[in-house]
Amino acid sequence: MRYDTIPFVDKPVSRLVLGTAGRAFSSGGEVDELVETALSCGINCLDTARVYGRSEEAIGAWLRRSDRRKDVVLLTKGCHPVAGFVPRVGARQAEEDLRRSLDLLGTDHVDIYLLHRDNPLLPVGPIVEFLNKLHEEGRIGAFGGSNWTARRVAEANAYAAAHGLKGFTVTSPHYSLGIQTRDPWGNGCKTITGEKNRDQRQWYAQCGMPVFAWSCLCDGVLSGKVKSDEWGGFQGSQKAYDCPENRERLRRCEELAAEKNATVAQIALSWLLCGPLKVFPIVSVSNPERIRENAAAADIVLTPEEAARLAGNP
Repeated sequence: MRYDTIPFVDKPVSRLVLGTAGRAFSSGGEVDELVETALSCGINCLDTARVYGRSEEAIGAWLRRSDRRKDVVLLTKGCHPVAGFVPRVGARQAEEDLRRSLDLLGTDHVDIYLLHRDNPLLPVGPIVEFLNKLHEEGRIGAFGGSNWTARRVAEANAYAAAHGLKGFTVTSPHYSLGIQTRDPWGNGCKTITGEKNRDQRQWYAQCGMPVFAWSCLCDGVLSGKVKSDEWGGFQGSQKAYDCPENRERLRRCEELAAEKNATVAQIALSWLLCGPLKVFPIVSVSNPERIRENAAAADIVLTPEEAARLAGNP
């Protein structure tokens, strides 16, 4: 497994992250085997959120049974919009959500805290200030935004620098080998894929900010379950990845996977890990064997030529 450091997180963080948005966690059932399998593979970071059903509850139950809080990096998110995409980014909402998250997780702090959405109508100053307050109280370590644009992250950090405060040190947009052609849920999701988002990727590459990439396998389209010669029939959020470019990229993944005796998912994940951005791919799975397979992606090193070939670059 590969690891990297993140400011205000007291241990190295695995470059692959176990997502908990899937049914195994959100149902609130026992997740011991899944988490222990991830840890045995070197994956020490768990990604959850206040709106992921009963995922925080499931993780908290495992933590109480295992007494392994010191072994994991907990990332959770708050301030998700309510029905109708009504923003709820604010100090009061963050306080409410974080208090509930800590209670369910059974811990006095989370290592990484993200605002699940932005409210671009709000000035960044008060947002940075209340996140600093939570950090100073010791209840959150690193903090940042999920589904924030690079421009707003830069504004937040400029405010922090001008006022002697701590800034965002992590971000979590959609990022993948596959292109996201539209918002999969229509509620303010942000992607940094595609030509129109080149400037955002360049900014993250230049500043080196860790990118916790959600839906990095395009909601299963690049997991190996879909075949390029059987393309189509997508449902729900998968439709956001239904385009000719992604079909071709899947075909190239299949081709390179065969050459390297790897899985399609391993190739798609290794493309992220070998790229110019400091990416921490988040992968939600409900099968221990799939966790082991995905973890092996950290051992695959793509050449620049192979990476360019996958993306279709000349």
